[in-house]
Amino acid sequence: MNIESKLLNRLKESQLKYSVDSLKQPVQRDAFEYGHRTGVVAGYEAAINVLLQLIDEDKYRDNDL
Repeated sequence: MNIESKLLNRLKESQLKYSVDSLKQPVQRDAFEYGHRTGVVAGYEAAINVLLQLIDEDKYRDNDL
């Protein structure tokens, strides 16, 4: 397994764990708490997207016409 796959898998695992843990914890939910947790999950998603873009750029960088 290459480093890109390992990074992608680790990010997805961390995102899932954070999401599940956030749903399990009995915390008083207000707008700030909801926004914070949503922002963290969105941050994971943004990191995953950046990694995928970098992989694509690296894979296809020599195919420019």
